[in-house]
Amino acid sequence: MSRPVHDYTVPFVPVVLGGELATYTLARAFHAELGVRTTVVSRTVPSAVRGSAIVDNVRLPGMDDDEELLACLRGIADRREGHRVLLMGTVDTWVTRIAGLRDRLDERFVVPYPPLPLIQRLSDKEGFAALCEEVGVAHPVTRAVPAGAPEADLPAILEGLRWPLVVKAGDSSFSTLVYEGKKKVAYCDDLDDLRALRRTMTGAGYAGALVVQERIPGGDEQMRVLTTYSDLTGAVRWGRLGHVLLEDHDPAMIGNPLAVVHGASFTAVEEASRLLRHAGWTGYANFDIKVDPRDGTEYFFELNPRLGRSHAYLAAAGHPIVTPLVREHVEDRDPYDGVDVGPETDDWLYSIVPVPLLRRYVTDPATRTRLASIRRSGRVLRPLRYAVDGGRERRLAQLKNDVLYTTNFATHYRRPVTA
Repeated sequence: MSRPVHDYTVPFVPVVLGGELATYTLARAFHAELGVRTTVVSRTVPSAVRGSAIVDNVRLPGMDDDEELLACLRGIADRREGHRVLLMGTVDTWVTRIAGLRDRLDERFVVPYPPLPLIQRLSDKEGFAALCEEVGVAHPVTRAVPAGAPEADLPAILEGLRWPLVVKAGDSSFSTLVYEGKKKVAYCDDLDDLRALRRTMTGAGYAGALVVQERIPGGDEQMRVLTTYSDLTGAVRWGRLGHVLLEDHDPAMIGNPLAVVHGASFTAVEEASRLLRHAGWTGYANFDIKVDPRDGTEYFFELNPRLGRSHAYLAAAGHPIVTPLVREHVEDRDPYDGVDVGPETDDWLYSIVPVPLLRRYVTDPATRTRLASIRRSGRVLRPLRYAVDGGRERRLAQLKNDVLYTTNFATHYRRPVTA
């Protein structure tokens, strides 16, 4: 077993709702940093955590029911007498669920998220756009198409926007819909495209608004991911920017970062800090940012009220991920008491996809040279590869991951797009 980087003074058990890749990398962080096992509550036994030596998986097919979920969580706490339960989620659905159940949890439970109304406001794409406008943070020109707006009103609602437009669902209920041709993010070249998309989504059961934005030019390599930590006073204590090299192009997952290297910015952390302080945010926040190749403007796209799906890029850079949460929310200490935040400039690579596949899509010659240097140095983190968790199921999970992404890119994104 590897030696933990940090210690802790209050017995606790991390409990994570979900079962995605981010669930495993969060469990990996708890084990690597503090030497503790994570309890994962999921409907089934997901491949991301199956056979893991650092995870205790609790199956709860009825976890969508509040009473069943609460009973399960209380049972976990009962079995870990004398421990605090640090309750977390790795997607917005679980984070909002946890925040909504906060008042029904007893003193054994710790919820490291802001109040639900604040989460809902900043997670809502319209609400986030409005906040950016209030604070003066660059954000793509955004309009909302109300659910009940007649098609005849669309030209007036979109007046002044330049096509093509990026179209997203404004309500999180969209994530639960399943239909042929579903896209997390869609691009519409003209009004007819938008009308057709809206009819398709409505026909599939979507009843929320659409968020429509002007498209900022540039390919995947113009994207950035920013993670910040705000303490319970609302002070932004730390932030780290990653330079995205490749995003997911599966229509259902489009836009999720798949490969990240060290990024630098003179303004992104400060802009995010102004926004978060103004809102009164606490805990982790994750931002998607795109740099306009025409003038270098950093446009903030959205805020995720949690560690992002690719938060393990922080581990690749040598930063603690979970220790600040434990310090502040479990131990009632300063979040960075005795915590080394890691180097700021060392080069590294975090990649969900196989590195040879990544190289196919990196078009910038300097970045390709940089990748080769990083590979020679060995500073490459593949999220499913963890030396102390190398059983057969774990090797199989990594193999399935690599085959999945190789197949998906061959299907959905055969050649890199830079414009």
